[in-house]
Amino acid sequence: MFTNVAYLHGSLSDIVDMSRSLIVTSCGYYRVHSRPTVSTERPNGRKDYQLLYIAKGKGYFYFDGKEKIITEGNMILYRPGEVQQYYYHAPDKTEVYWVHFTGGAVKEILRSYDIPLDEHIFFAGTPAAYTELFKNMIEEFQTCKVGYKEMLEMNLRQLFLMIQRTRLEKPPLVTTAVQQEMDF
Repeated sequence: MFTNVAYLHGSLSDIVDMSRSLIVTSCGYYRVHSRPTVSTERPNGRKDYQLLYIAKGKGYFYFDGKEKIITEGNMILYRPGEVQQYYYHAPDKTEVYWVHFTGGAVKEILRSYDIPLDEHIFFAGTPAAYTELFKNMIEEFQTCKVGYKEMLEMNLRQLFLMIQRTRLEKPPLVTTAVQQEMDF
């Protein structure tokens, strides 16, 4: 298994901070290929929000005691206090990115980007830009350059905006004549 993770102030603890509207507290990447199973079990959940993105492979998530197999291109949102139980298996060659966040206006921010608060799983597509944003957030945490906390928030908001576009935009209409020109 390969991991690349980063935490605010190096803390592995849940962070709840309502002093700003949105605060990224940790993020990371797992590539599961050698350990037979990688599991997370949080019977009491966490105090913050967590968004996971299945970039490749699949994950096995449990909601209300029922297993859901989540494939690439899907995101999973956990709200504070929700039971978290999920697994990744090496044969699936899963690649997953995740981010934890908190803040005084998280619900309103998620709603403003049409991210469903009443669903755990939603399709978000597989744009390479998602993985780039997660990588940028990890790097910001690891380098702690001037303004990194603001950059983390901006990257997360950009991720939210990309999710909104993917979920709400319809493919552009292309006439037959235009399609024929594009095919040459």
